[in-house]
Amino acid sequence: MNPLLLPLVAAQAAYVHRTIGKEPRPEGPTTGFVPGPPGAPLRLLVIGDSSASGRGAPTHDLAFAGSMARAIAKRTGRPVEWRAMGKYGATSERIRHGILTEVTGEWDLAVLLVGVNDILARRSVEAWTRDLIAIVETLEQHAAHTVLPGTPEFGAFPSLPRTLRRYLAERGQALDVAARLVCAGRTSVQWVSSADLGPAEPSFFAADGFHASPAGYARWAQAVCDHLDL
Repeated sequence: MNPLLLPLVAAQAAYVHRTIGKEPRPEGPTTGFVPGPPGAPLRLLVIGDSSASGRGAPTHDLAFAGSMARAIAKRTGRPVEWRAMGKYGATSERIRHGILTEVTGEWDLAVLLVGVNDILARRSVEAWTRDLIAIVETLEQHAAHTVLPGTPEFGAFPSLPRTLRRYLAERGQALDVAARLVCAGRTSVQWVSSADLGPAEPSFFAADGFHASPAGYARWAQAVCDHLDL
């Protein structure tokens, strides 16, 4: 992007930061269970930023974690036990030094939702890579398989001005390249492109035009699930 446009990007980003995130936090438990045939449940951990925390949905069951659990249960025929661990505004650095320190136990699948706030905070690719490696290596100790969805298609976000959308898209591509390199060669870690979601309809977004709605979370979770080897 033309450096002369960066002050405009900064101003637009500040405006968006003030106007988004007004969606109420989801109510109800951050854990859940999708029933199935008798047998040991598949254990699912969803960790990350406001998407992991379920902003835009009234409950965690209707946010990404619950939606992902239902998608997995339908595909595998197994019961699924899930937990959501997310924080609004969290960058990879905050996840690494905060939420990640609270992860315990063993999980069959961990889904890491991170990247948007690193882009909004204009963190460098080097800082992103450093923190992402640390997060992934820790999750490898707790989860049999870890999946990292790529950054979203910012061009579809109705709440973002055009210049800011262009900047975020360019930065998102740079972070995705680094993320793919971090995941490459790790047999238990998988990067999944968010471009496979296809065109985002208005119903995909919550009222703030930034976070996903329950319908958006369900569509996103299904797209991720479709790429997993379960």
